Amino acid sequence: MIAKIIPIKSIRKSNFSALVKYLTDPQGKSERIGKLAVTNCYTEELIPALLEIQNTQEMNKRAKSDKTCHLVLSFPEGERLSNAQLNEIEQRFCKALGLSDHQRISVVHDDTDNLHIHIAINKIHPRKLTIHNPYYDYKKVATLCEQIEQEYGLTQVNHETRIDKTERIIQDIESKAGVESLLGWIRRECLDDIKRADNWQDLHQILQNHGLEIKERGNGLVFASSSGVAVKASSVDRSLSKPNLIKRLGAFEPAADSFQTEHPQDKAQIAKTPKSKAKHYQPRPLQNNVDTSRLYERYQQQQANAASWRKEQWLKLREQRDLLIERAKQEARSKRNIIKHVQAGPLGKKALYATVSLQFKTILDEVKREYRKAYAQLKANTRRMAWLDWLATEAQKGNAEALAALRARSKRDSRSGTVKGDHIAGIEYDNNQSRIYNVESVTKDGTVFYKAGTTSVRDDGNRLFVSPNTLNESLGDVLQVAISKYGNHLSVNGSDDFRKSVVQAAVQSRIRVTFDDPELERHRSQLSRQVVFQKRSKTSTYRRSL
Repeated sequence: MIAKIIPIKSIRKSNFSALVKYLTDPQGKSERIGKLAVTNCYTEELIPALLEIQNTQEMNKRAKSDKTCHLVLSFPEGERLSNAQLNEIEQRFCKALGLSDHQRISVVHDDTDNLHIHIAINKIHPRKLTIHNPYYDYKKVATLCEQIEQEYGLTQVNHETRIDKTERIIQDIESKAGVESLLGWIRRECLDDIKRADNWQDLHQILQNHGLEIKERGNGLVFASSSGVAVKASSVDRSLSKPNLIKRLGAFEPAADSFQTEHPQDKAQIAKTPKSKAKHYQPRPLQNNVDTSRLYERYQQQQANAASWRKEQWLKLREQRDLLIERAKQEARSKRNIIKHVQAGPLGKKALYATVSLQFKTILDEVKREYRKAYAQLKANTRRMAWLDWLATEAQKGNAEALAALRARSKRDSRSGTVKGDHIAGIEYDNNQSRIYNVESVTKDGTVFYKAGTTSVRDDGNRLFVSPNTLNESLGDVLQVAISKYGNHLSVNGSDDFRKSVVQAAVQSRIRVTFDDPELERHRSQLSRQVVFQKRSKTSTYRRSL
């Protein structure tokens, strides 16, 4: 399992209500929220508990750091624990962090491939009103993860940091975006050449050969590509920080208009740079066994069209705002001209002028408020989509090519060990078939969540996972979906109760299906004979009664 405290970098974003609102939002999915629990509050109702926690936080006026701790506990794919076990694990983590007496709201989410718990904890003690910030929390969390994995027989995960910070950043960016990052590209393509530079002009020439340039920004240096993407030089390698480069190459020199070097041998060496290394960075999908060139071109075109349309609508909003402001100004000027000719004393005119100014200010504030609201709505509706998010959206619409691209990047099939969880599989012949109805969501690994009757199903292409609380009457719908994907010969895996329930559903629904497990097949044949015998017995009894 993996436990992580999500940092909140800005106090402005430390909003307990906003966090809980996100955690309890079903987002149109039937299986997103599995369990909700309120701890150490006077009530177990969500809204009153939320008000109580907010009041507790407001009573502490001295704390300057974040008052909310957002802890996430994630379990490997297929591992499902009972609510009692999840509650015990949650309590142990809060105790290890010294927050067992603090108010908290925990929500279990089951809308991804991995079951995970979000725990929103109030770091302000409910009675002392002091703030508690866990010290060296990552060490305590890692130790407790190892203990829980051993006690509950969970998959053991490496909790030690074996790669440097830069590699972790590269992995995070590329795994979430699905596109090669500039940071990773520089490390893979030209880091060795950059380290061999003996002076600033040599460095500028090497970077120019790779379509890069180095610039001063703030107190440091950045590498910028021709596509407009930039990355800190020190993030690529610590030896490329500004102090280290100045120590090695001397005071910073900007790139000259023409490359002139005092060392002809260095110039000749740079000129002999292999063409294979002289590549230019362009954001592209990470390579896999599926050709995504056409999809990526379509993605770029759609994003460009969306950006153009967004800019056009923004300009219209600005024109409308300016027009309303100008109209309000003209009305205010007209009113002032009328007041000039009104027969009234100085105090009366002053009051009239003040009324006109107040009306103008009110209209101006209303126009600006409506503009900001419309602009925020425009940004939310036309937000730029990442490559993987676009693929997931296309797959949800029924694009089999996009679904195949998502599943090609998944590493679930390369993992060793038995797949856990109740699921149905078979001889795959339509692995990337995507349903276009009842689909709730698609993950970045290509797992499709949809409804089969009244049952929620997780379809990763190779298997159909069924939630543990599925009723026996609903398994017939799942079997029909499995037959449409894998044929009439199926493999049923999971708990013994689940396997027997599938056989019973197949017999009761009269579904023509066979199972690869000899024991299950014998059980199905036996139940089928019993049903036939009972049917014949009822028929013969009815005839005798006649």
